[in-house]
Amino acid sequence: MLDWEKFFLFLSEIGNNGKSISSFEEIEQLLSSTQSRKENIENTGDSKSRYILVFDGVVIFQHGDEEPRLYKNSDEIIVNDTPILAVENGETFLNIYDIASRFDYDQFLYLGGMSNSATRKFLKDKDVTFFLDYDIEAIRIYDSFKCRSKSFFKHPKLENYFSNAKYRNEELYRKQLSSLPSTHDELQWLIDFINQYSAVIEQEVF
Repeated sequence: MLDWEKFFLFLSEIGNNGKSISSFEEIEQLLSSTQSRKENIENTGDSKSRYILVFDGVVIFQHGDEEPRLYKNSDEIIVNDTPILAVENGETFLNIYDIASRFDYDQFLYLGGMSNSATRKFLKDKDVTFFLDYDIEAIRIYDSFKCRSKSFFKHPKLENYFSNAKYRNEELYRKQLSSLPSTHDELQWLIDFINQYSAVIEQEVF
């Protein structure tokens, strides 16, 4: 069983210069492909951080309402014949069974944004549904994965969230706007929502 506090402590103990990791956001920063050498030094004290070396070799997987497990050997993960729901954000992953079981998903994987090499390798021959933020960066994340088959989870009430100013993130939209593609074979519906409301939605609202 995976105890998250112990997991973060483990990463901190093997890190450098007394730097610590205490949240999923810090893991996502470390795994971000856009991190500069300077940013990695600020986050970890080392541009080739041992945090990354450790986390890059594990897969975090959850069956049903069981506790998530940390796998160093992904061959030990028993996968059934239904799609794996790959979840972008840590906070959402911690509550994913309650959120996604109503849509008949029963096996879940934590991505951590752009994800790590072990997770990408594990998903290559799997059927995967990606539960990402409904933003522009999500399109890039989705396109970066190669799977046996893949789809993007479209929440059935997504338009209700886009149409409610309470849930829209316009600041993030403006930050990402320069990367918005004009068309996409699979995700045109998402591009249309983003253009219509000049905003994006983060998955934590669900």
